[in-house]
Amino acid sequence: MNGSELKGAFRGETRRSLRSGFGVYQYSNPFFRYEGTWHEGKKQGFGKLLFGDGSYYQGEFVDNEITGQGTRYFATSRNTYTGHFYYGEMDGHGRLRLGNGDCYEGNFKSNTFEGEGSYLSYDKQLYTGTWHKNRRHGQGEQTYTDGTRYSGDWIADKRHGFGKLTNGQDESLIYEGSWRNDLMHGEGTYSIGETYTYRNAMLINSYPTGWPFRLCINKDKASTLLLTENPITITIDIIDSSENNNNRVKADCGRLIRLCCGQRTDHPTSDSLPTPFGFHVNLIARSTKATSSTDQSISELNEQSGGDEVKESIEDSMLAASDEGRAQFVGINTDTFPIHLPNSSSSVSNSQSSTQPSASKSSRHKAEKSATSSSIIFIIDDVTYPIPFDKALDTVYIPVQFSNTNNTQ
Repeated sequence: MNGSELKGAFRGETRRSLRSGFGVYQYSNPFFRYEGTWHEGKKQGFGKLLFGDGSYYQGEFVDNEITGQGTRYFATSRNTYTGHFYYGEMDGHGRLRLGNGDCYEGNFKSNTFEGEGSYLSYDKQLYTGTWHKNRRHGQGEQTYTDGTRYSGDWIADKRHGFGKLTNGQDESLIYEGSWRNDLMHGEGTYSIGETYTYRNAMLINSYPTGWPFRLCINKDKASTLLLTENPITITIDIIDSSENNNNRVKADCGRLIRLCCGQRTDHPTSDSLPTPFGFHVNLIARSTKATSSTDQSISELNEQSGGDEVKESIEDSMLAASDEGRAQFVGINTDTFPIHLPNSSSSVSNSQSSTQPSASKSSRHKAEKSATSSSIIFIIDDVTYPIPFDKALDTVYIPVQFSNTNNTQ
């Protein structure tokens, strides 16, 4: 478009009958107005193009076109772009401030984000990396409002490929491995809280392939647990019960497994726990005798984990941290939980004592435990917090029998 083709009204400098120097041009379409410099009838140099809706461009013109450095304000969206233009389009390096408070700074191509750039949203989410057609694409790092940070591969605005998700506050690992369509998918390591880690295993759509999990005691070989005064070890396995394969999930590590002892009650209260056997139990506080080294290490672990709920559970239970899908309670015997007899059992015990006046206190204690063994139950459950994959493991109930045969001389 040359000077002779412009049909609107012009006021300004001319040279050889052509607009040259500074001038103001009102287009025949009143929506457009230009104020700036001219050269041989064309907009050239610095000027301002105004639009009837309040939008404008202010910056460089080359040969009648918006090309070079400038600022473009869009009245409808309230977006403002400052940077390089090429033939009227955002092209090159620039900064776009959106009307909603978001801001992008980086490379543009034909009015779209293209190449390296950073996008800061109004709620302080930040992405820095590569873009393609306004989408995160390639390598980049995204910080989210909850403080977590993802660094890795992107395809079409989704996490896809290999990436690492961390806690932005302490840099602890949440997940590192393969992603697909914005979800954890493939081989990777997943961590949550201060103890739990799902190590080098397969996930599909952010869930483990061996889903769901359940607890099992001693490989399901014991339906009733026999306790003596000799310490035993209770082994708890975390089992993959999908498709009935019943294999231990060795990738599952760091769950907190709790063992409680309960005694059947005929008069349940609000504090009594229901069981699948049709009766309630009252929890029995653990013995205050000196603990083994294993118990001490468990106590230290729970002091580190912090939660009030876990600390309260120590008083009435034992805790073990799983490793490679297995947790072990070491040193369990007849004195681990002091058993309190109900009145009915006490009368039985008293009658036995009256018929055997010469019986020692230890013998009476054995008889009392024998009389109540059918009413004692161990409750084993998963108290990991936060709950991994929003799935707690099923509770295991184990009836307990007492035996003193090993101590009878």
